[in-house]
Amino acid sequence: MLAGCSGFGAVPQSVVPQTASSAQRGPAPKKPRQILYVLVNNGTYTSYVALYDAYAKSPKMIGKITKDLANPGAIWTDSKGDVFVGNDMTYTSSVTEYAPRTYKLTRTYTNSIDLPFGGMVDSKGAMYVSVAGVKGQTEGGITVFPPGKTSPSTILTDNVYVPHGLARDSAGHLFLAQIYGLQSSVLEFPKATDKSKVLPLNDLNTGAFLEDLKLDANNDIVVADANLNSVRFYPPPYRNESMALTSGLSAPTALAYGADGSLFVGNEYAGANGDVVVFAPGATQPSVRISDGITGGVLGVAVSPAK
Repeated sequence: MLAGCSGFGAVPQSVVPQTASSAQRGPAPKKPRQILYVLVNNGTYTSYVALYDAYAKSPKMIGKITKDLANPGAIWTDSKGDVFVGNDMTYTSSVTEYAPRTYKLTRTYTNSIDLPFGGMVDSKGAMYVSVAGVKGQTEGGITVFPPGKTSPSTILTDNVYVPHGLARDSAGHLFLAQIYGLQSSVLEFPKATDKSKVLPLNDLNTGAFLEDLKLDANNDIVVADANLNSVRFYPPPYRNESMALTSGLSAPTALAYGADGSLFVGNEYAGANGDVVVFAPGATQPSVRISDGITGGVLGVAVSPAK
């Protein structure tokens, strides 16, 4: 196994085997080349990011990132393959950035970073980080970093309490899952505004605990509900739930979509440790379960390069 604190070389590309019937029809289409990153919380200074071939049939850990991680709680990637980890330390929180393939630490963000519970980078390179604390007020916000900058241009705070997963659609609308006491909700910040609105998603007043949020290929809001052990889908106009995944889920905390439409769901604990289950596009039952190399709770998953 290739491993190291700060990085290692490229991992071998997997090959999709052919069956006799597929050989007769011609070569089977290859899966896109992507790495799956799994954030494993194994203690304040012993946590790590485990790496896998995202589309292996029986995934084994092929590497590990540990450098400068301190109680990490969120992970995300960008379209270039950079990897970002949110470190949730009181008074010394940070976001650490790692280069593609080498996983060398390239940048550390600390300005206006206080308990980062989620993040994303948009198609233009701007980074959005959900932070549970904002200096000068009791609740959290979304810290926005312009491309290549380590100082934020703005912090969105309207109606934000304890923010977690967030996503931005191609039109520029920003969506945020948040938790306030026993109540979860999803906010939308319409394009070019710092004012939010609470979306009228149904079933969120019955004990839901939303730890992550993504948008799928249809722009459905997809949320990981760790308390009710489900992944829920809400199509536009974001009111009624269209479906929910429950099979193989145990305190789901993290979501990531692969380039082929596969959904990776991180379970914080599925027994003694966490795991990741993979749903093929359109499937309601997981086809793959990833547990090799996972020795703690799973708090984040990401696929690189990001879609």
